[in-house]
Amino acid sequence: MQDKEKIIKAINSKGLSNSLISIYYLIGKALPFRAQRFPDGRVSNWYRSQFVEVYSVKPSGKYGQYGNAYGLYYRNGVRADARENSPEHSWCKRTDTEPQDVPCGSCGSWVLLDILGEPTCEPIKLLGIYDIIDFGKHKGKLLIDVIHEDWKWVKWAIHECDRFFCDIDEVDQERQKDIVVLTPDDKLGFGKYAGKAIKEIYKIDPNYLSWMLENTEDFILDITNLNNI
Repeated sequence: MQDKEKIIKAINSKGLSNSLISIYYLIGKALPFRAQRFPDGRVSNWYRSQFVEVYSVKPSGKYGQYGNAYGLYYRNGVRADARENSPEHSWCKRTDTEPQDVPCGSCGSWVLLDILGEPTCEPIKLLGIYDIIDFGKHKGKLLIDVIHEDWKWVKWAIHECDRFFCDIDEVDQERQKDIVVLTPDDKLGFGKYAGKAIKEIYKIDPNYLSWMLENTEDFILDITNLNNI
């Protein structure tokens, strides 16, 4: 199996779009695995304190994109009743020995925490920076070239495209080569203040620098030195 941590990071880069069913396919049908859910995007410490350990998945529907996942419930790392204040109504009780039907298993908003079992088929293929993209407007190009030519597309693909998974850390490391750290003495080469030094712009129009940094990912400004001016 490819590096487990890299696979987890690539899957979770899609935000909260995955269900337990889609995670099951993405990790090559490896069982068991652990995941937690943030319904409606409500990420909180309370939701972070709990997870499910999935032992069985029964896909259904067209292309098997729906179905049921069966697992056990954990809170703060130990078995617990799914309903802390009314254990008798819990979908999974801490005394259950058999995996139970996980509510909303085919819904989105699930985050993969760990892969405990071995895959039974090929998991997602992670593109390295020297691999070739096989779809879309950059089909046939090396990922490393597209990182430098069209970072917005790569960023979109990482977060939104269900056909694209990559080594996030390797891509980010390559991307850093294009990011310029601006010092107070550096001059802008674009915009209404082209030719002026950063420290000059800071004195006459600091809001422009704030706007520039909010609307581009190509620059980092040395704020500490500017505050000393």
